[in-house]
Amino acid sequence: MSKLFTLLATVVTTASLAALPLSATPVSAQSVTRGDVRQGAACRSLQVIGSKIAIRDFPFVNGLVVRSVPRGTILSTCEFVRGSGANSYPSKCGLRGADWYKVRSGRVSLIGSPFGYVPATCVRVL
Repeated sequence: MSKLFTLLATVVTTASLAALPLSATPVSAQSVTRGDVRQGAACRSLQVIGSKIAIRDFPFVNGLVVRSVPRGTILSTCEFVRGSGANSYPSKCGLRGADWYKVRSGRVSLIGSPFGYVPATCVRVL
């Protein structure tokens, strides 16, 4: 019975994603959050300090996971998203926070973006 529900959920999700218009205006962090986005800053490198963190599609705790990366991985970022209460996370890598870094994930997400978001508490700026 469990496999039936899993199969049904997969079919519904696939059908929902197929119905989404991919040629629409791309979703940016500014339209997702009401936080402050700093762009135009010099690009920098980040090192993962959490044991294994998820790069997410959107800067939310329940965002789809694009990829998981282990401790010590070097990521590049050019954008910092200052979150609001809506996208705060209770405990990521042992700390509370609401800020996210937009990083190049190495994979293309469901919305066609090569970028993803990681919690600022799980990375260290190099």
